[in-house]
Amino acid sequence: MAEIWVIICASIAGLYWLAAMRCKEVAVAVARRECRLCDVQLLDQTVHQTRISLSKDSKGGWRIWREYRFEYSHDGESRSRGRLMLLGHSPVRVDMETFNPAVH
Repeated sequence: MAEIWVIICASIAGLYWLAAMRCKEVAVAVARRECRLCDVQLLDQTVHQTRISLSKDSKGGWRIWREYRFEYSHDGESRSRGRLMLLGHSPVRVDMETFNPAVH
């Protein structure tokens, strides 16, 4: 009986890890796209998750809400910060220090 619980817990942890990796890929793609649209450079390896919680989507279903932070540069030397939110795998909002927020 204990082995079944170990397998169930390991499976849940594995599924969560896969979902988290997919969300990280989405966050990096969204940050790259926004930086490209604003004609700034996304600084490599700066996209990282800062918050996670549960929130309801527009249909009333519970989804995982994640907040990511990233850094970008206008000239290759200065650093500015950005923030983006995902609800599930969908981008909800992108804020960049030097630009108006983009709501998706």
